[in-house]
Order: sequence, then C-alpha cells, then structure tokens
Amino acid sequence: METPVDSSPHRFSQATPVTPGREPCVTPPRWRRVAVFFLLAMGIAFASPGQGRAQDVLRIGFVIGLTGPGAPDDSDIWNGAILAVEEINAGAPDGPSVVLTAFDTRNTPITAKSATKEAIAAGSDILLAPSYSSQALEAARTAQERGIPIISVIATHPDIAAVGDYVFQVCFDDNAQARAMAAFARQDLAAATAAILTDVTSAYALSMTHAFRTRFVALGGTVVSEIDYKMRQRRFDDVVSQAALAHADVLFMPGYWLDASAMIKLMHETGLTAIPLAGDGWGSSRFASLRGNLPVRGYYTDHWDSFMTDEASRRFTAAYAARFGRPPVAGSALAYDAVRVAAKAADLARSVRPDALRATLAAMRDFPGVTGALHFREGGGIRKGVHIMEIRNGRASLLRTIQPEETP
Repeated sequence: METPVDSSPHRFSQATPVTPGREPCVTPPRWRRVAVFFLLAMGIAFASPGQGRAQDVLRIGFVIGLTGPGAPDDSDIWNGAILAVEEINAGAPDGPSVVLTAFDTRNTPITAKSATKEAIAAGSDILLAPSYSSQALEAARTAQERGIPIISVIATHPDIAAVGDYVFQVCFDDNAQARAMAAFARQDLAAATAAILTDVTSAYALSMTHAFRTRFVALGGTVVSEIDYKMRQRRFDDVVSQAALAHADVLFMPGYWLDASAMIKLMHETGLTAIPLAGDGWGSSRFASLRGNLPVRGYYTDHWDSFMTDEASRRFTAAYAARFGRPPVAGSALAYDAVRVAAKAADLARSVRPDALRATLAAMRDFPGVTGALHFREGGGIRKGVHIMEIRNGRASLLRTIQPEETP
C-alpha cells in the first residue's frame, strides 16, 4: 500500500516499498508517482535556531521505472535506496535527513524525460537516474540543462557521464566492463576468435559491442562474425544458427538476461561449444531462475553480488534480506551507495544547494561503498574494479576482479 504525498518537507508518513505489478498512487493524475519519506524520529523533526543544520532535509528524486517491462528489476533497485534512507535517518541526527521520492518513467525514454522534469519541479535537490541507458541519457540531459546534479545508479553507457558536469555514475561504464571482458577472453581464456551477438535496439548493447570489439582486436583477437537481433524478438533460432556457423572460441552477448536465457537454451540444444560472455545485463536473479543449470560454462561482468564475502557486503546483504525478505542484487547495492554518497555530499557541503552538491561530489574520493570505494573521475565517471563472474552448470560465483589499471 502506498502513502499519499505530504507536501510539507518536515512532516510525512512512512510508505512501504512498491510491490511489482501494483499501481503506485497518482499525484498528479497524469503521472504514476510514489513517495517514501523518512525522518530520524516518527512525527515532526525541526532544527532549533543555532542547533543542527540550516539545511536539514535533502530531497532526492529517483527517476525510476516502477511500472513497465523493467519494473521487477527496478523494484530491487528501489529497495536498496529505501534501505539507505532508513539507515541514514536513523543514524545521523546531526546531518541532513533524507526525503526520497520516486518518479515513474514507465520504462520509456520519452517518459523518463518528462519524469525528470517533474522531479525537478517538485523541488528535488539531487536526482538518481533510471536503470536503462536510453532513459538515463534523457534524464541526464534534462538535469544538466536545469543545473540539478544526477547520479546514474546502474545505467552504464559512457555518454551518460559525458553529458555534463552535473552528471555522475556510481557504476562502472560500458567501456570499462567491455574492455575488461575482452582482456579476460584473450588473456585468461586464450580465445583467438569471437562472435558478437548484438541487440540493435539497445544503446547499452551497441556501446558494449563497440568497446569489446575494439579491445579484443587490439589484443590480437579476431572478431569472425557479428550477428544482430532485436530485444524480445519472438524466435532466436536463426541467431543461434549463425553463431554456430561462426565456429568462434567465445560468444560475446551484450544484451539483457531475458533474451539471453532463451538463446542459452538453444545454444545448448544445438551443441554449440563456444563460451558465452556477457556484461552486467546478466546480473539478475531472474536470469538465474530462467536459465536453470545453464550455461555449463560462461562469464559475465557485474558490479556486485550478494555472495560477496567482504564485511560491508555481508552486513548489507543481511540488512536487506531482513528488511525485504529476499537477497539484494547488484542494482540494490548501487542504489544504496548512490543515496549514501548523495547524503555524504550534503553533509560535507553543509548545504543542499544543487551547485554545492555538484562541487562536493566532483571532489569525492574513495567514499566507502558496498560496491567498492567510490572515486569520481574528472567528467563524473567512476574509477572502480570490474568483477568477472563465472557460471558453472548454472551457478554463478566471483572469479576475479579486474582493476582499472589492468584495462587502460
């Protein structure tokens, strides 16, 4: 059940997370919108003159697809942000409290742009971008034009951070992960040839294809075939047949998990022996349930996973599971980190003015995140390692982490 929006910045009620498939409350009528407002204590919190902070509320607008085809994955991302807000407001009485509001993109680029405008009009001090790169690019351009800082949570297209100086990413970008996978294929798997299966409707897949191809060839490999398909097309028999005819050592599949699950099964049925490789588009718990015990062997890049064993990951996984009744995914951890780094910026800046938040984020170095130390580069991108995940008989595990200096 969703709680209606209270227009007062200091008084609000707590709402439960959005349940996938349920309709958020409509405020105003033409927008689907849900708000989650939290403060340190239940009731009203005000700063007395001379005490606390003059700017005691940081308003974060999360432009996110709570309805539409990507809603199930985005609900996990949304929950990660909720957990961060709850912890911040419960544990930092001297810093600004956080107000988190979701503005539904309905998982389309045009609505992402409109939702971003509404988030800004509603008074958001900082924004979090949609999950899909095509939507995040629209949100980033709109935020840059209006002078509002925006953080890309899991949208990885390299053009996002390049939009302008108000745009940041807590996730590595497509260049970083595709280069890392190309280097892994050549150096660790000793792959001499590769075929690439590209979803031509996806900005993410096209970007990944370009970066992988460039790096793989630069390292002495040969791309023997490039095969196009469209997201959610009805059949993949022809795609898989072309892949089999390529006789490549590896298949790079920079698409999303739903299409990949269908292709992986067909590849197994046809006896295709090339090792499948992919990016973070495979990092979904739903992919694991759909693919079963396949592939027999495969690899993908990801930002984080709940089986990570460092102390920060264990603590976050336990807290998330206790709060939401299921393990988190990479997007959950990235959203958690994005909210925390935004709150830290407000704390360090002693202000929630957008220009002050932008300047503080740009100077942020080695902020301790669940997904790794957050160190923003000039231009708003992030410097962090890329995890290589191995799948054996359908079960995924962390194989190794490739650091930025290993993939120049």
